[in-house]
Amino acid sequence: MQPTLNPGDGDSNDLVLADKWSIKLYRYRRGDVVLLRSPEKPGTMLVKRLLALEGDWVTVPGRMDVEKIPKGHCWVEGDNPDTSTDSRSRYGAVPLALIEGRVPFILWPPSRAGWVPSHLPPGRLLVKNDDALRDPSRFGAM
Repeated sequence: MQPTLNPGDGDSNDLVLADKWSIKLYRYRRGDVVLLRSPEKPGTMLVKRLLALEGDWVTVPGRMDVEKIPKGHCWVEGDNPDTSTDSRSRYGAVPLALIEGRVPFILWPPSRAGWVPSHLPPGRLLVKNDDALRDPSRFGAM
C-alpha cells in the first residue's frame, strides 16, 4: 500500500488501527483502505484500497477491459500499481466475505500518526451501482 502506508525506502513500518466493527456493520465505502484475507492464501492478510462494490463497473488498466463486479464481491487494489498484487493484476473481483476490517488510522510512528485518506483513483470507477439504481435506462438496463 505504498505510498499511503510505509512510505519511503521500506525501512519504516506503519502500525495501523484495524476497525473490525465497520465491516460487521457494513460501514465501509469505496476508497477505504481495508484489511482482507488473501484469495490465494487464506492465512495471509492483505491491505488494499476498496475500489468498487457489487454492481459497479470498473476499468482495468492495460487491458482496456471494463468489469462489472458480481453480487457479493468487491474490487481491491494497492496504491502502487507497478508492484501490487490485487484485483487489477491477479485476483479479479474478490468475495466481500474476505474483508476483515477497515484501516482508518495510522498509530505509529508518531510522526505519521493520523487518518488514512479515503479516495478513488480518477477515471477507474465508471458506474456506481447506486447510480444505476437511480436511472437504469442510462446504462442499457430494461
